[in-house]
Amino acid sequence: MPPAGTTSTSDLPPAKSRILRARSLPSSRPFTIAVVFSALHYLGVITLITAFALFFREQSQLAVKVIVGSLIFSVVTWLIAFFKRRSAHCPLCKGTPLINSGALAHSKASRIYPFNHGVSATVSIIATQTFRCMYCGSDFDLMKTPSHMRDRYRDTTE
Repeated sequence: MPPAGTTSTSDLPPAKSRILRARSLPSSRPFTIAVVFSALHYLGVITLITAFALFFREQSQLAVKVIVGSLIFSVVTWLIAFFKRRSAHCPLCKGTPLINSGALAHSKASRIYPFNHGVSATVSIIATQTFRCMYCGSDFDLMKTPSHMRDRYRDTTE
């Protein structure tokens, strides 16, 4: 029982639901380069599937050339995208959020089914310029200016 003249509840206002804003990245360049090559790879895969469909519809020499060209393009862009996604690290946990490593994902990690967490983060960056690290669960915004550069940016615009 609280002492006389006091209440059991605090005089503090009720807690607001905690909404975390996305963090900025020290350098978004590794993520941007990795996502560009991943997008090129996805376009190559779409071209390959379309070329196969056209080949089965009408078998021609041109369709075979498009299939071979798109297959080579897809393999090359996949290889480049793999190493670029492997070199993009989370600034907090130093994990590789664009490639799954087999480690257990954070409880707040988001995933677009049927894709894995790495492809989901890549698609999220392509669509919204934001992603959530699958290992630490932090949101990141590629368009947000880092805090150590905001003062310099304000000085040049005024």
